Amino acid sequence: MKTKLIHEVRAVKSKKELANIVKAQRISEKVLSATVAKLKTGVTELQVANSIKKAYLHNGVNVLSFPPIVAFGKNTANIHHEPGSAKLKKGDTIMFDFGCTVNHYCSDMTRTYFWGEASNKQKKIYNDVLHAMNLAIRKISKGEKRAKIIDNTGRIFLAKKYKNNFKHGLGHGVGTVIHEWPNFKPKSEDILPVGCVMTIEPGIYLKNFGGVRIEDMVLITKKGYVNLTNFPKDLKSATL
Repeated sequence: MKTKLIHEVRAVKSKKELANIVKAQRISEKVLSATVAKLKTGVTELQVANSIKKAYLHNGVNVLSFPPIVAFGKNTANIHHEPGSAKLKKGDTIMFDFGCTVNHYCSDMTRTYFWGEASNKQKKIYNDVLHAMNLAIRKISKGEKRAKIIDNTGRIFLAKKYKNNFKHGLGHGVGTVIHEWPNFKPKSEDILPVGCVMTIEPGIYLKNFGGVRIEDMVLITKKGYVNLTNFPKDLKSATL
């Protein structure tokens, strides 16, 4: 019998561990709501990132999962953009990717917005990324546990429309560290254990134009999944 490796044991969350992750996620959702409500033309990425950190402190959190990603306009095409002096202007794509920790357990969420009415190209990319996400989630809902099959479901759909553009894994395990085993990758041999928490985060990134990434966290169950993210992601909600 194969001995279970430590990362496999860690991947399966107890009720208490899961409660910490969910609590961290609910705090992040409050912070995202407050952040979106305060956006205004002319604000910089750095100012927004600082206000996100302050909002977390206000909610009793002083350890984040990772430094918040705040990107405006063309900067949203950079997967790991560090907030800078770019100012928000009409027509911009906005990307937020952040999370926090509760008792050392992390949350992770990405939402993309449009500052004003989105162009047809922005809408198309958004809807395609959302569709790729839903395809992967549907695969999980049918009980699929092979990481590469789930990754390829979203990836193949996007590859038909945007050649070689989705340049990261579809998602990763979340626990006491933000990137934990198992991983959604095209060649991953990982099999998702029941009780692990995974991100689903497809993205498209067009240089000198902008990108879209949408990310939820899901709990893998025996027959499917439970979405731990309770925040809208339809195009209407993404239009500010």
